[in-house]
Amino acid sequence: MTGSQITQQQAEVVYVQSEPLHQFVTQVFQACGVSESYSHTAADVLCYADEKGFDTHGITNLDRIYVARLQDGRINPQAEFAIETETLGTATLDAKQGLGLVAGARAMELAIEKARATGIGCVVVRNSSHFGSAGYYTAQALDAGMIGIAMTNLGSQTIARPLNGTVNMLGTNPIAVSAPAQHLPPFVLDMSTTVVATGKIRAAKLRGESIPEGWLIDDAGNPVIDPQAYEDGTGHLQMLGGSLATGGAKGYGLALVVDILCGILSGSQVGPSPQLLEKDGVSHAKEDQNIGHFFLAIQIDAFRPLLEFGTHMDSMLQTLLDCPTPSPEKKVVYPGYLEAQRSSSPVGIPLDVHVYEQLLDLANKLNIAAPEREAIIPNV
Repeated sequence: MTGSQITQQQAEVVYVQSEPLHQFVTQVFQACGVSESYSHTAADVLCYADEKGFDTHGITNLDRIYVARLQDGRINPQAEFAIETETLGTATLDAKQGLGLVAGARAMELAIEKARATGIGCVVVRNSSHFGSAGYYTAQALDAGMIGIAMTNLGSQTIARPLNGTVNMLGTNPIAVSAPAQHLPPFVLDMSTTVVATGKIRAAKLRGESIPEGWLIDDAGNPVIDPQAYEDGTGHLQMLGGSLATGGAKGYGLALVVDILCGILSGSQVGPSPQLLEKDGVSHAKEDQNIGHFFLAIQIDAFRPLLEFGTHMDSMLQTLLDCPTPSPEKKVVYPGYLEAQRSSSPVGIPLDVHVYEQLLDLANKLNIAAPEREAIIPNV
């Protein structure tokens, strides 16, 4: 089956079983020169995003970001990471232009090891690349019974303007925080510091849909609902909160926090570079070179008994779930609750039909068997 055999008119969502999808992604990375163990890790991170519903940071980026950069040399498939500085509770990891998906997983593993020994472990990474969904790394901390924090900048790439500015100087700079509960699903916050991740804009464009007012504005500050405007440079991504009057300073400030912790602390690139103010500064900002990451793991029982913490978390989260709503069909939830409610469907992981078409094309290009679809949900 080729990509042309499935159209948007025929289907919206294709379901693929988890194991074949993971195997396919692993084989793709191996075909690009990545070792078997690193390929498995990279596939874990990408598939996690689609399994949890963060599909803008999952399989949709396999060809566009990872294969493209591995094949043209922007990502080193055989990079061996090196610890540059280290104390009992901290470390700086040099990813050597390797896969951020793997460097991030290794860095959080190291942060967890250090937290077990000292109560808190903090690891920063430099010379890295796109690391996928930040929530994957905080999930590593959850699995260890810890609180986890992960964030990344975009290195030299800039896609958003500072408030009142006319030059893109910031990235989406996502932040993730996870904390375990005793019986309820864990708290899992995974957010960009812009009003939306750029993947959502691309997804809307792919489906031929408009986007909500508030995501993009034009040079005059008017709302833009055509996702193509982002690609054309006439629609500008807003910081979380929107304009200064509606709280945009909060998203702007958070984005700078991420650049400080991920970029300046690690020695990576940051968005607001003096080169942006030069005549050809725009060309400097197109590539996400020398990305930096930040990881923090907190051993809960270094502060209070784990059971007490979990029980207290349950009390807080359940109070939120029990909050009255204006109508029965509405329900108060918290970050991480809905993702935990995503049951393991017998028909597999849902992928946008266009994403599945991309996998078919990639399979043909690399001479790899594509994962079989289990079901197609048609348009209604």
